[in-house]
Amino acid sequence: MRTQEEERVAAASAASAAASSTAANAGSPEFTFSELGLEDPAAFNNFMNQDPPADG
Repeated sequence: MRTQEEERVAAASAASAAASSTAANAGSPEFTFSELGLEDPAAFNNFMNQDPPADG
């Protein structure tokens, strides 16, 4: 059985590894707007927006 100190060390180590992984990917987007054929990022409709602007 693990002691509380061992559990704390293991949890801190896992959290540190997750944070460094996230930080490494923070500056690299999966794609750019121009790769999607969108020169204007404002033209890219956010799918989470429940009230999208009307096209017209």
